[in-house]
Amino acid sequence: MKIVCDKHNIDKKLFLQEILINYNTQDEIQLVFRKNEIYLINNNYKLSPEVHIDFKKKRFIEKNNKRLKNKHDIFWKIFSHKNSRILDCTGGFGRDGFLLNSMGHDVTIIENSPVVAMMLKNALCRYGNKGIKFFFGNAYDYMKHSMQKYDYIYLDFMFEKLKNKSLSSKNNETLKHISFQDNDKNKIIQMAQRNTINKVIVKEPINSVSNLLKPNHIIKTKLLDYKVYLGTYERLK
Repeated sequence: MKIVCDKHNIDKKLFLQEILINYNTQDEIQLVFRKNEIYLINNNYKLSPEVHIDFKKKRFIEKNNKRLKNKHDIFWKIFSHKNSRILDCTGGFGRDGFLLNSMGHDVTIIENSPVVAMMLKNALCRYGNKGIKFFFGNAYDYMKHSMQKYDYIYLDFMFEKLKNKSLSSKNNETLKHISFQDNDKNKIIQMAQRNTINKVIVKEPINSVSNLLKPNHIIKTKLLDYKVYLGTYERLK
């Protein structure tokens, strides 16, 4: 990964370069530090798109507000308990975590990619955070050692989609290039169940080829499956 920065961000570049020594990153992805913003350029495309996380962007706000309007969005059905504590174990670009926070939930986000984590933390700081708690690290280890229990734990593994299907958006395809797949998803689901009072929600494309544990039930939309696993925390007490 090529990292480009201005004079104000040399320390961040050096810090990230040291971390990335232990990671395999794609040369076609470029990380750019400009003043107080961090963004990506994906040179896998003929017209290389810039990928930003900007919670103040008009288009983002309109999409988020549309999902909140009239409580018709599927998230209102899935996360039906008001003012819940929710752990988003796969933060990504923060869209789902931001929506859950906008719905009135107490949200904690974990992200294991150092590049994505730095971008997301930067975006939350520029927005003013609004109470979202954020950590960089491994979600399994966090859940194993955390004393906090959650009403819901949310997982979006994002990857195992049939190859002959259409590609995701350029933003999502870029995210896949800089994220890290979890080797044992079922182990993470089981750990999440032990830390959940209510439900573990696993979001997958409807044509996923993953081999996940059988859920208690599935909530379907046109393009997505939300696999629901009942939490075991209360039963373990």
